[in-house]
Amino acid sequence: MALAQPRSLWLESASPPSYPTLPGYAQADVAVVGGGIVGLTTALLLKEAGLSVVLIDSGRIGAQVSGHTTAKITSQHGLRYEYLIQHFGEQAARTYAESNETAIAHMGAIIERLGIDCDFERLPSYLYTRDSGREDELKREAEAAERLGLPAGYVNEVPLPFQAVGAVRFTEQAQFQPYRYLTALADAVDGGNGAVFEQTRALSVRGERPRRVITDRGTVTARDVVIATNLPFLDRGGFFTKAYPRRHLVIAAKLDPTQLPAGTFLSVDQPSRSLRGYRRGEDGWLIAVGDGFKPGHADTLNKYHALERFVHEHFPAAELSHWWGNQDYDSMDRVPYIGHLTPGSKHLYTACGFNAWGMTVGTVAAEIISDRIRGVDNPWADLYRATRLKPRASGGTFLQTNMHVAGKWIMDRVRARTERSVYELAPGEGGLAKKGNETVAAYRDQDGTLHMLSPDCSHLRCGLLWNRAERSWDCPCHGSRFDIHGRVLHGPAVDDLENKSEP
Repeated sequence: MALAQPRSLWLESASPPSYPTLPGYAQADVAVVGGGIVGLTTALLLKEAGLSVVLIDSGRIGAQVSGHTTAKITSQHGLRYEYLIQHFGEQAARTYAESNETAIAHMGAIIERLGIDCDFERLPSYLYTRDSGREDELKREAEAAERLGLPAGYVNEVPLPFQAVGAVRFTEQAQFQPYRYLTALADAVDGGNGAVFEQTRALSVRGERPRRVITDRGTVTARDVVIATNLPFLDRGGFFTKAYPRRHLVIAAKLDPTQLPAGTFLSVDQPSRSLRGYRRGEDGWLIAVGDGFKPGHADTLNKYHALERFVHEHFPAAELSHWWGNQDYDSMDRVPYIGHLTPGSKHLYTACGFNAWGMTVGTVAAEIISDRIRGVDNPWADLYRATRLKPRASGGTFLQTNMHVAGKWIMDRVRARTERSVYELAPGEGGLAKKGNETVAAYRDQDGTLHMLSPDCSHLRCGLLWNRAERSWDCPCHGSRFDIHGRVLHGPAVDDLENKSEP
């Protein structure tokens, strides 16, 4: 039986807002590109500071990466703090800890100030293991976190319906319904000296004073521009060489609220598993997340079924209701990039490489960027500086990742990718196939119609691979994704794929 189309629980359990497309031209002090956690929080802070703001999004506000997150609001970011102390020093590690703890408090304050109904709740966060051989590793992480002033400690009891040998426990962390939060931020930004536009894709940024954001709907002129698009769609700064994509699949299953796990949970074991609960009225859902993988580097259907088996094994009463995928970028040195896009671009900002912890880090990014635009010193800015390069922390990862990308690009061009004909594809099947002497990206839908596209990503021409679960074409180099019609689902690509279907 064909797998149901992916649907985010968050998007389906809240009313979507509606904003117009850019009406040809707009002008403001600041243009923000991207309507997720970074863009919306930055726009809100700047508007509240008295600046005029125009925010644009290529799709629907809050419905991209931030609307598909698991929405843990925490400073507990996996095995992070012992690593930061070793590679950045104790003061830098303390800055990372303080900035993310402050982000939790700031998000709570925004929710209270705007009266947002987003099911925000405080609860503990657990980083656990079922492997006794990793217990010492978790104890060292707990000691490092405690030393930095975090609300952390090591515990032997983990409140899960299966055995775990121990965990790093952070108290006073949080979770929420992210889409309700994001749409409330958009409502607060729109109106007065703020404007929000949807279905408006940024294509380039030109000029200096002022800068012009060129879109498929017109132009936005502004003194400062913030690129908040998960990975910058502009190739300036080379972020596609120092941040690499990581995708994961998510399952939401209806479950009696009394059976939901009491906290948020992440395993250090492989394959990793992330868990949290969500309550709305008398209803409850278990949110389970599978291990991360590079786009195009895993059989996504097998990943989905493995996660499904895990849920059924440990939560037999859970009834699957939704599933979806999401994607973030890992930085080379495990600290996000926040600040100027390039050393010389004093009025062009970005934020990326959140290592899958976008709720708190996205809020940190908004605080840093909004302070920079207003000329206010921010004590966290230097640690996250987007133009940095830490050879000791990132050199090996940088070389390994980019050698892989280069090898993939070359191999795509020196070997025949397939000998199968497009006419051999069964209904519901996709893959690279031959149309005459030409290789195309082909998918036959359930009605038997063939959809044929260029097999090369429109970003930097890496060869695309078929995603069986999500039925998309994914770029294994830099993470761009396209639907079966060739439309961009995820950047950094901004151009759709060339249609190769027969007329």
